[in-house]
Amino acid sequence: MTAPPPPQQALGPRFTAYRDGLVHEWMKIIAVLGGVIVPLFLLLDYVTMPRELLSRFALYRGLATLAAFAMLAVLRLSRPSVLSYVFGYVLNTLVCWMIVQMTVDLGGFNSGYYVGLMLVIFPINVLLPWRSIHSAINGLLTVGLYTGANLLFGGPFPMSALVNNLYFLLSSVVLIVAMSETRYRLIQREFGLRAELEDTNVVLETSRADLKQARDRLWSEMEVAQRIQTSLLPKNRRLGPYELEASMSPAEEVGGDYYDFFETPHGERWLAIGDVSGHGVESGLVMMMTQTAIATLVNANPNRTPSDVFVHTNRVIRDNVSRLGGHRYMTLNVIRLEDDRLVVAGKHQDFFVWRAKTGTVEIVTNEGPWIGVVDDVRRSIEDQTIALEVGDWVLLHTDGLTEAANANGVMFGEAGLRRVLAEIAGKVPLREAVKLVRGRVEAYQQRQDDDLTIVMLRRVS
Repeated sequence: MTAPPPPQQALGPRFTAYRDGLVHEWMKIIAVLGGVIVPLFLLLDYVTMPRELLSRFALYRGLATLAAFAMLAVLRLSRPSVLSYVFGYVLNTLVCWMIVQMTVDLGGFNSGYYVGLMLVIFPINVLLPWRSIHSAINGLLTVGLYTGANLLFGGPFPMSALVNNLYFLLSSVVLIVAMSETRYRLIQREFGLRAELEDTNVVLETSRADLKQARDRLWSEMEVAQRIQTSLLPKNRRLGPYELEASMSPAEEVGGDYYDFFETPHGERWLAIGDVSGHGVESGLVMMMTQTAIATLVNANPNRTPSDVFVHTNRVIRDNVSRLGGHRYMTLNVIRLEDDRLVVAGKHQDFFVWRAKTGTVEIVTNEGPWIGVVDDVRRSIEDQTIALEVGDWVLLHTDGLTEAANANGVMFGEAGLRRVLAEIAGKVPLREAVKLVRGRVEAYQQRQDDDLTIVMLRRVS
């Protein structure tokens, strides 16, 4: 059994100075991130927000950006101390205030822009190596600021919108509290091992083993990042006349596959699936940017076509990846779920439709551009309609399934996937079907080299 981390009192003033120094240095990095990323989202505002609000949003972002760089200047001129913690509270409050003002202007609790608050409280409170109590206070201050401002100034709203938004915000607070405490304990443990090495002159090989153990535990934070990414994906559920089930298994701690399905406040039902080039942290970041862009577009403006959503998402991702100095691109299908048909736009893997009346499987091909390659794709994309009857099944996937190879290098292929669907469609529950498809692929492949994502839906009424 692993020994628990030594209490803070036992580590003495050396640990206190070390901890305050870490907080101070990480606060500089966070201030730079805030000063760079906050104004970058002006492009998203320009694409998705009402024109009459753009100047106001630019003012909000400008003030928050100036505050972040002013804070950076103060941090550079000051020395680490317990006062370094104050900067984390101040920056969190300022940037969250900016987003809260935007939610008020966009209709209060009816606006889906509250998800931006999660993009603030996660990096600030997870990156700062402080105790969970600070993350809890910071998170609850954010939720309180959002709730109070929108109750007073946000206008009328259905109670379901308030409950939904607070559910996700408070769930995020719970996650960051748990992650902060885990990170803090790991830092304590690492420092304790280093102090023990210095004070007791442990044998070199034993010291290396202890430090390796501490390092390995710190790397386990990547597993936490994977859980964050997975928690942002939708839970399996029913959307109108459709039952949906999905599964994603990243090849690394953080994957580049993306899927989402949800219903907007206007009653529209949307599904999207995509695959960012490569995998790992950078691909996972592009995946989360795509999720945010699509959700913001369809929640802010009803009656958008899938091709329109695709065009605007491409513009946002293309610009953001370029600004970050990356070279990622992605395949993407944007699908609107109508009562008796799917309306599809984009370029991704061909998908399969099992027809209940005939028991046959059809392949639906889709032609279009990739996301993030060129600035404007409007002329090269159009909407495609696929009629669905009651009992029909649809299987969407990423290329990790079809390109899964056995020991001889032979891929599972579209034929293998089509054969599995024909065997199980209409015979087992949808959830069991997803497990069976994934199990067949995992049993076939020699090793997992790519993310595996499956989305299945069935028209039930």
